[in-house]
Amino acid sequence: MQKLKLSLENCFGIKKLEKEFSFSNSNVNVIYARNGMMKTSLTKTFEKIQKNKDAEICDKIFNQEPVIKQVKVDGENIDPEHIFVINSYESNYESNNITALLINEEIKDRLKSLLEIRTDFLKKLEGLSSLKIAKISNGKKIYELEECLIQDLECDQNSFLMSLNSININENDYDFSHISYADIYDASLIEKIKTDDFQNSINDFLNKSDEIYSQYNFLDKGNFTLPKLKKIQKELNKNSFFVKENKIKLANEENIECIEDLKNKIREIDELVVETSEFKKIQKILSTVKGMKLKEIIENNPEIINELRINNLENFKKKLWKSYFKKEDETFYELKIKFNELQSEIDNTDIERTPWVNALEIFNERFTVPFKMEIKNKISSIIGESLPRVIFRFCRDGNFDNNESSNWESINREDLESKNTLSQGEKRALYLLNIIFDIEKRKQDSEKTLFIIDDIADSFDYKNKYAIIEYLKEISDYNGFYMLILSHNFDFYRTVSSRLSMKRENKFIARLEDENIKIIQERYQNKPFIHWRNNLNKKFTIALIPFTRNIIEYGKDREKNNHPNISNDFDFMTNLMHIKEYTEVINVGQLKTIFEEYLGNDNFLNGISDEETIYKIIEEESENIDYSDIYLENKIILAISIRLKSEKFMMDKLDDDNIYDEITQNQTRELFNRYKVNGDEQSKKVLNEVMIMIPENIHFNSFMYEPLMDMDIVEILNLYYKVREL
Repeated sequence: MQKLKLSLENCFGIKKLEKEFSFSNSNVNVIYARNGMMKTSLTKTFEKIQKNKDAEICDKIFNQEPVIKQVKVDGENIDPEHIFVINSYESNYESNNITALLINEEIKDRLKSLLEIRTDFLKKLEGLSSLKIAKISNGKKIYELEECLIQDLECDQNSFLMSLNSININENDYDFSHISYADIYDASLIEKIKTDDFQNSINDFLNKSDEIYSQYNFLDKGNFTLPKLKKIQKELNKNSFFVKENKIKLANEENIECIEDLKNKIREIDELVVETSEFKKIQKILSTVKGMKLKEIIENNPEIINELRINNLENFKKKLWKSYFKKEDETFYELKIKFNELQSEIDNTDIERTPWVNALEIFNERFTVPFKMEIKNKISSIIGESLPRVIFRFCRDGNFDNNESSNWESINREDLESKNTLSQGEKRALYLLNIIFDIEKRKQDSEKTLFIIDDIADSFDYKNKYAIIEYLKEISDYNGFYMLILSHNFDFYRTVSSRLSMKRENKFIARLEDENIKIIQERYQNKPFIHWRNNLNKKFTIALIPFTRNIIEYGKDREKNNHPNISNDFDFMTNLMHIKEYTEVINVGQLKTIFEEYLGNDNFLNGISDEETIYKIIEEESENIDYSDIYLENKIILAISIRLKSEKFMMDKLDDDNIYDEITQNQTRELFNRYKVNGDEQSKKVLNEVMIMIPENIHFNSFMYEPLMDMDIVEILNLYYKVREL
């Protein structure tokens, strides 16, 4: 991949975005974008394309048109299979690739034909049983049919394939293949079937049907029953028995000379049965919508009523499955033969040598979690028969090397989630593990991939955050893998840029211009302070004031300032960040001395006079900032200006000549506490916003400006205008 070109319009929250990213010199591009600007919308757009649901991309709020959603790689529309979106967090996310990672390459090809036959057989069972092979429930993929099949047949090691040899379909003297499993074993229906009313009605019906059957001497209870006669009728019809005057003779009955005569005789008996009050009582109980389907089945197959007795319900499940197997016996035997050919090789598969373990090791080496993980159904997972059942093992004494069974407690994922025992960080780590499984599968398949990564490290502690970044570094080095990393966290953005050794041309910042998204190149190659120090224009000079003050605070105050009334340098710098006695008169020439001493540079650019006051420069530069000026220095200037104007306003209103002596720390907060006693409500509301947004963001730690950087320039500038109006 050389170039990724986006042309988006009215795609969720993106009104318009045009951008071409180059991957010619790096596999990674990173974008810093404040919350609410474009990250989620861009991620969602890619996600819809990945899932072949690009028709669903639209402006969901205002329904604006046209909707343009062009994503091109080297001039061609991107292949959805080459997209992999990694969201910040998805609580129900579960990798579908664990199965593939549990299979070694040497047996994968030989398993392929077995799995194809198995898939074909399951599809046939799906049609007969009306159970879904897979369905989505509460956002999770559930493998319904296999789960029922394995449970009902009590399969060895929870594996249908491994139980094939114990299933005998030739012992059946019944055929229920025309009855759907789902039409019987619906939870609401089973609840009705198990009621005393329904079960008592079954007994009454069976007694009554015995009376009816006794009227026909050719039937013999326990030996030759009506279901068997129906089976004979099907076989006679199937084999064209009634030709050349072939007949059958039923005891005490006239000769049956054609298939219609036999059908009529069977129908005669069935009609007597279904007209009984006992049968109608059963029908009445099944009056619900779902019950109507079962009612219809019973009308056409009265013999299954006996199967609905409580003692027979579990065994009836087996009869249904075996009826389906018998119906599709050709595929059943083909599957059995193929499995037996591979069984010994499957049994000897060493799971510890599979890619799944490699993926798990990647996770365990990097992330800190309180559990170990195992696959419970290893063999059936290796075969690809069912989704691996992940078991979490918790250590009692915290010593992971203590392998005594009493020291470990095992729990499956569903129970783990229901108990709500994992912290948010641990849940996110589990989500990342599943992401790693998917990534490792793509590595295994050498699948060219563009990863869209949306704040993947959000809400992690620093150890795990750096672990994620290291894994991203590994991904970026993999041939055929490309990344577009999005973040609203400037610290993460900066760390990723550094750890992945990214160049300026691959680092971007998103900003809003006339409701359109603009992706612009980052201004600073290194830390902004270096760029500011080496280019001392008015903006950078003001932006360096908090930084320089921190250097003095954390180091040794050398008392080099040349102001006649301020003794130490820290107090001198404080006069530029709070309204003090000399704030409005300190000039550039006096600040030069401090910059030369602590920054090693006092070469201010042309146009800056030594006589200009810093206070005046702050006011002028604040007025020249607009909503497109998203860079850090502009936010710092506005923050300082907001504080100074707020403090000046409150001091003027308080009119206390001793206020400089009385307030020695937390000046803005102390002024606000005094002002709000008698201040007007509108002013207090504005000043409360100042207290929320500004104080600590300026100088609590000016080496790390992430909180201020993550704040929207629109919010800061709007607050500046409100304070200015005061």
